Amino acid sequence: MITSLRNKLKYILPAVITVMVLGLIVSRIYQPEPGIPEPEISITSEEAADYIGRPAEVCGTVAIARFLPQIGGQPTFINFGQPDPNQDFTAVIWGKNRSKWDSPPEDLFSNHEICVSGRIESHEETPQIEVIDPKQIIIK
Repeated sequence: MITSLRNKLKYILPAVITVMVLGLIVSRIYQPEPGIPEPEISITSEEAADYIGRPAEVCGTVAIARFLPQIGGQPTFINFGQPDPNQDFTAVIWGKNRSKWDSPPEDLFSNHEICVSGRIESHEETPQIEVIDPKQIIIK
């Protein structure tokens, strides 16, 4: 019986180790894009600075939306309240995500009241949400 068990382990153990090593390698290579967190609260763009680090829906009037292809990452900045550098809040769409919109985001959102969902971060002391999917922005 012990010999039979040793023979089985001789084949099973290398297979288990191989699967574990492959799983470890794949987990290091494959990095899925982070999901969009469900908003915990709905706030105005003026309140966003008080909720850094939290998932929220931030609503307000777009002062200006600009695509800046000359800057690294080719961002589209959607500034709320006032134009840069006095904005209350910014939604940023990086160039790698622009193709997800049917029309240029700066044309869609300029001078509109919109809501942006996602995790509020701080960039140079301005609250900001990185927008990776059109579903994160709703025109009111």
